[in-house]
Amino acid sequence: MSVSIIGCGWLGQVLAPVLLAENIQVLASYQSESTLEKLNRLNIPSTQLMLPIMADISEFESNAEMAGVDKALFQQDVLVIAIPPQLKKGRLDYPLKIQQLVKLAELGKTKQIILLNTTAIYNGLVGEIDESHTLNLTAEKVETLLAAEEAVQVFSQQVSILRLAGLVGPNRHPGKFLQSDRLFKNASAQVNLVHQTDVVNVIKLLIEDNVQTANKIYNVVSGTKLSRKDYYQQTAKAMGLAEPRFEQEQVSSAGKQVVGDKLRDELNYNYVYDDLLQWATTV
Repeated sequence: MSVSIIGCGWLGQVLAPVLLAENIQVLASYQSESTLEKLNRLNIPSTQLMLPIMADISEFESNAEMAGVDKALFQQDVLVIAIPPQLKKGRLDYPLKIQQLVKLAELGKTKQIILLNTTAIYNGLVGEIDESHTLNLTAEKVETLLAAEEAVQVFSQQVSILRLAGLVGPNRHPGKFLQSDRLFKNASAQVNLVHQTDVVNVIKLLIEDNVQTANKIYNVVSGTKLSRKDYYQQTAKAMGLAEPRFEQEQVSSAGKQVVGDKLRDELNYNYVYDDLLQWATTV
């Protein structure tokens, strides 16, 4: 078994050592020299890949003889795509990057693609939301995130899409998230979070057990059910930090609660950190 990790950042730098410890061959991609230094310190084999490779998918040659592309990335059994959409930075080329990666995977020996997307694709929806809900394409970001998923779903072999809730874990303690003097909104909206360890475990499960998940989409989210105000105030207090202040609401926030029952049932997965309040107040 061999795996390429495209975009080996905070999550990939934990995933790669876990896979290597299981004698799974790993090759990671990086863009910056600072990321390369981190990968070298972790003894993670890596090669540089700058995305997008070209300005337009139509510029691809059939033999993919393109400067700067190490074909070894696309000779592995599994391709894990973990690149950030960068929508907050105004980037709209996330779908193009995915298109190009899928094209290279088709030209290589990739048998399975795992795309790490985000539950931000549910922006504009309210209530309990699972994978079957119709998306609000008028909401900001949603159209771009959906286009990226559609780009990976054309891959001719196995595809899994993981919609990740907000990531927490080492160096991402939620008690630090809202450290500001300003008043925050949506006090009663639900938090939707998942621990790094559980995301790594789910990816590892898909890789090692060869779970047949052709074109399956899974929400990856803990069972933590608390309001933003309760959760972030308690986690900040646990760290001895100032508790964030929230605007007083006339009515409760119409937020969304992302539901992850499909993954639990179909993959028979039990979360290590299902209660992220307990985790955050005891670490």
